[in-house]
Amino acid sequence: MDQAGFKEIWLPLEDTFCKVASYILEDAADARDAVQDLYVKLWNGRDREILNPKAYGITLLRNLCLDRLRQRKTGRQGIETEPESPGNGPDSPIISKETLKALDAAMERLPEKMRDLLEMRAFREMGYDEIAKETGMSEVNVRVHVSKARKLLRKYIER
Repeated sequence: MDQAGFKEIWLPLEDTFCKVASYILEDAADARDAVQDLYVKLWNGRDREILNPKAYGITLLRNLCLDRLRQRKTGRQGIETEPESPGNGPDSPIISKETLKALDAAMERLPEKMRDLLEMRAFREMGYDEIAKETGMSEVNVRVHVSKARKLLRKYIER
C-alpha cells in the first residue's frame, strides 16, 4: 500500500480511534500517544490485507491501550522495543489473544447494564443522547453509568 492509499483508508478513522483510546485511558494526552503508536503499527504493517480496517484498527488500539494501563500499574514508562511490524514477533499471537481474553473477561464482570452502555458508547460510537433515547434513561444517568463502567473495567484489567 502506498502513502495515498494509507491516507485514504486510515486517516478518516482518526476521530474514532481517538474516541476509543480516550474512553479506555481517560487521559487525552495518553490517548493521542496511543493513536500515534497505532498509526506507526498500521504503517509498518501496511502491506497486510485487511478486510475491515475500522475493526482491525480498534482491536490494535485496544491492545495498545491495555498495555498502557498495565504500564501505569507497574510504573514502567518509556519506549519499549517492538517487532518491526505487527504480528511478526514469536509471541505476538499469544499476547494478542491474552490481551483480548483479559478485556473480554473484564467486560463480562461488568454488570449487564453497564456493559451494554459502555459497548454502545465506546464501540458503537453512540452519543449520550442517542443512548438515553434507546434505553429510556436520562442523559446524565447514562454518563454516570458509562463513567462507572470505565472505572470498573480499568480496575478489573489492572488486577
